[in-house]
Amino acid sequence: MADIEFRFHRDMLVLSAPIDYRLAERGVDVDADMEFMSLFEDDTVSDLLSMEQIAGAACLVTNTEGICRARLAHRRMEDAAADIASSALAAATGLAPQHVICAIGPCGLPLDPSDEASLERTRAQYEGAVRAFGGAPFDAILLDGMRTVHDMACAIEGARRATDRPVLASVTLGADGTFDGAPLENAASCMAAADVVGIRSSLGIDALTDAVATLARVCTQPLLVQIDVAQPTEAERRMRKLGRTIEGNPYPDPDSLADVAVALRAAGAQFLRAVGEATPAYTGALAVVCAGAQSVR
Repeated sequence: MADIEFRFHRDMLVLSAPIDYRLAERGVDVDADMEFMSLFEDDTVSDLLSMEQIAGAACLVTNTEGICRARLAHRRMEDAAADIASSALAAATGLAPQHVICAIGPCGLPLDPSDEASLERTRAQYEGAVRAFGGAPFDAILLDGMRTVHDMACAIEGARRATDRPVLASVTLGADGTFDGAPLENAASCMAAADVVGIRSSLGIDALTDAVATLARVCTQPLLVQIDVAQPTEAERRMRKLGRTIEGNPYPDPDSLADVAVALRAAGAQFLRAVGEATPAYTGALAVVCAGAQSVR
């Protein structure tokens, strides 16, 4: 795997979509059984990642969002983090992708930002999650979905204590474009210590592009955008065939991502990822736009 840092502010790169939705389509209870899938159904995980790679994803993202010890403890698997990490990494690296990114989601611990002991417990959760991957070959860490600005800051600090590899950070925007009650230009400061700064959102193309432009104005790091898509209902499919705009579902099919990918690149985004109910076709739509393209900042 090439050093991903050499590509910062250069190549447009597409990340693989989460495999949760496609597992759920197969009847898997992803909330309860994701870690078991990593450990005991690694062939299935590899097959799903392979579809993303074939669709054009240059960066394969591991299915390890729940690897923090506090979350594993709910399934009595707190001692299995290293095995889960190893299995998930094997599923990704076995496909020989350009890059492998290890995903870590929120630890779920209650956090009191006024209590240093509480902050340290949270940092330790993320430090331990990163250490679970050991010295295995991977390119970067993705810290995704942390609940508050303090949670994200702790996640980055904890990750930094465990690795010197690049850290990608992404916060989820609300319907009003804010995070943790703060406008994006202020909330982005919690990701200041990350190597790549990102957002996840289901906002329409104009609002999403504005959010990226805001990040480009206040951050110097490369930018990641995770576009949260939802599969259309039958009624929405009929509306789409008639060329109508679907209120509340701006990205009802893969074709709808092509225009947004062009706009996001122009606004300054370098890393793009379809999330939510995304399939390889959504990843492919992003990859077509990004193929051979350079980032603009």
